[in-house]
Amino acid sequence: MKILITSDWYYPVVNGVVRSLLNLKQYLEDQGHEVKVLTLSNSTKSFKKDQVYYIGSLGAGKVYPEARIGPHLRNKEILELIEWKPDVIHSQCEFSTFIMAKQIAKKANAPILHTYHTVYEDYTHYFSPSKKVGKKIISTLSRIIASKVDRLIVPSIKTKNILLSYGIDEDEIVVVPTGIKIDGLMDKISLREKYGYGPDDKILLYLGRLAAEKNIEELIDFYQKIKMDDLKFLIVGGGPYLSKLKKYAQNIDRKIDFIGQVDPGLVKDYYQLADIFISASKSETQGLTYYEALSNGRIALCKKDACLDGVIKNNFNGYQYEEYGEFEEFLYHVFADEHEKSQMEKNARIFALDNFSIESFGEKCEQEYEKLVKI
Repeated sequence: MKILITSDWYYPVVNGVVRSLLNLKQYLEDQGHEVKVLTLSNSTKSFKKDQVYYIGSLGAGKVYPEARIGPHLRNKEILELIEWKPDVIHSQCEFSTFIMAKQIAKKANAPILHTYHTVYEDYTHYFSPSKKVGKKIISTLSRIIASKVDRLIVPSIKTKNILLSYGIDEDEIVVVPTGIKIDGLMDKISLREKYGYGPDDKILLYLGRLAAEKNIEELIDFYQKIKMDDLKFLIVGGGPYLSKLKKYAQNIDRKIDFIGQVDPGLVKDYYQLADIFISASKSETQGLTYYEALSNGRIALCKKDACLDGVIKNNFNGYQYEEYGEFEEFLYHVFADEHEKSQMEKNARIFALDNFSIESFGEKCEQEYEKLVKI
């Protein structure tokens, strides 16, 4: 098949949408499909590199940090994709490239699927002073998107239930959990030596995009309260909220290591040198970082959320907390029993290998493409 994937974001931007897209692209190419990507460039210039088409765009930071708007609907890159005549189009974002995907689908007479990655009602603070009004806008937008595609793919039951609450027909929605690349395990002591940490350090890790809805201030507050020797906290990632978090961290008397954004090839190093992955976010539709943490053999200590049902199982591969007391209790419990800690790390790794592979994800998307192409 000839498959066009569209997304407002693409590498070197690092977020869940981009990681999902790259994994899917690699799987489809490995199966012999011809895959092209349509995305936005970081300037007004459009260009093509390999099989990726970058469409000139303008910054739209007031709409959403790091967002861009593609103003050009008629240029040679889009015309070339129409002439290529994709068999199916898989859209990954709801804004500029979605409009382009619809234009190409209409001209090429191709079915279009759309993956709904983001629970936008958790992001209304970026564009609406009223959460109620913002949610109504998102509900309307979601119904419009659903009415313009042949199939909606969602990464979790949580997302499906949200879309059902917006009045979208259940028959239009297919749940396909996103797969991840699962790397081999490395020696933790060697990794710690490489990055300047000691073998006896107790290392907490947050890894992901830094933004207001990730609720990282709660993790900083909790870290300040924990009375434990050799406890360290690493925050790995970039994003619009980095400077605010650094300023917030100045209010506590414990050092936090802000690593910044790292090369995708080094992400596994930080997972594997840590002891526990922590998150206080409730804005995830699925949370690929949870999958990645578990696949790297890391225990996950995360705020209770519907997207974690069936993913983080208490006292098996991690714990879902609701308030500080539970967070503290689980942390002390894990570090007090090395044997149990080791068993939970093994559980995390095996569970991820069984449930979050790229192959499972890719096969399910491929099956949906085939169904639509045959209609």
